[in-house]
Amino acid sequence: MVQISRRTLLGAGAALGAGPLLTACGSPFDDTTAAGGNVLEFVTFYTGPDGVVMQGIVDRYNEQSAGAQIRMSAPAYGGDYLTKLVTSSIAGNPPAIMALHNNEVPPLRRFLHELDLASFGFAETDFVEGTQDLAVVEGRRLGVTMSTGPQAMVYNRRLFAEAGLDPDRPPTDAQEFLEAGKALKESGVWGFIREPAAWMPWLTMNWQNGGELVAEDGTALFDSDASLEAIDMERRWVHEDGISPSQLLDGVQMGQQFQDEQVGMIFIGPWGLADMVKANERDGKDFGVAPLPAFFGAAPAVAATSHVYCIPKQRSNDDWVRGEAAKFIEWVVREGSVTWAGSQAPSFNGVDAAIAASDDPVVTAMTTFVEEQPRARFVPYAPRWNQAFTYLTSATQSIVYRDEDPQALMSEAAEQATAAIKGASR
Repeated sequence: MVQISRRTLLGAGAALGAGPLLTACGSPFDDTTAAGGNVLEFVTFYTGPDGVVMQGIVDRYNEQSAGAQIRMSAPAYGGDYLTKLVTSSIAGNPPAIMALHNNEVPPLRRFLHELDLASFGFAETDFVEGTQDLAVVEGRRLGVTMSTGPQAMVYNRRLFAEAGLDPDRPPTDAQEFLEAGKALKESGVWGFIREPAAWMPWLTMNWQNGGELVAEDGTALFDSDASLEAIDMERRWVHEDGISPSQLLDGVQMGQQFQDEQVGMIFIGPWGLADMVKANERDGKDFGVAPLPAFFGAAPAVAATSHVYCIPKQRSNDDWVRGEAAKFIEWVVREGSVTWAGSQAPSFNGVDAAIAASDDPVVTAMTTFVEEQPRARFVPYAPRWNQAFTYLTSATQSIVYRDEDPQALMSEAAEQATAAIKGASR
């Protein structure tokens, strides 16, 4: 558990809050990569504050580079992003370096160079265990995992104290979470508000209960016993325990209600940490960050995203582009990981001590997310997963917010998702 107090914020720099968010400008893929120019395109999905942090790292690299200059862009996010990369790769004009989530690597595998960690001067033991497996497809390593984004719990220490809870002992399991939620509700605020879509608590809870998302044959497993127990726990928080509201809230509203001190606990990814830390300094809040509770004991798990850096094959000048891209990836892992901890959880073990000793309160608070990485679980690759996931999201929202039948809705979502996945793979 990390306390984010006003005192720890003294001396914090303003770099993370300065400047506009990165957006795409013109074509995301410049022809200088293929034509042998001195500028290599680094295409990412860092469309928020993490983009500001990474741009600063790229600028530092360019200042010391005797070879290629790196130009970073963030043209899109989600399915749109992958579509752009697949299209550019088929056309023979991919960027020099791609940032991918682990489940976006398989669709691009035929366009990517196989990489050897030793050629970067790295070994598996230099990274959090398992993180480099995210870039391995069909036995081939196609990228280097820069970081992951496991979720953690942010809670309001002041509201905890007012509810008679110990702010230095946030809940660690399902029973303590429920008790804290009830105490907060009795004190006049909501105990918890969930992210209803991409990062719904069900993902973590399902994995903790031993559930999976998709079988090897493409069958969606949303209606397993483990999955149903997980979604029913979420349903009870709203309709039986009364610790969470019975209205549909999007992610922005969830975060805003937490910052307005109308709720005591939420789950966030590391990219949201800077906003919480800034609120402590700017608004006098007293937010703390702690590991997600273990709601079930079957397996250690917490939902996470990933950031894998890959080198696409070029139609021309491929050897030079590959070499310069590899130099950048090695440098950004070794030299940029501490700075990157201002927005994500680096996987490189060599910076753990520097993160813990940093005088930047955002970086220091990131320690909780870094330490969560061994529990991290990631959405696997499946064809048309975005479509399949919409069926799951719709079902969980109806169950949690409208108190509808878990068995019927999760089974229907599993059937629809399976049809989408298997239909795409024929």
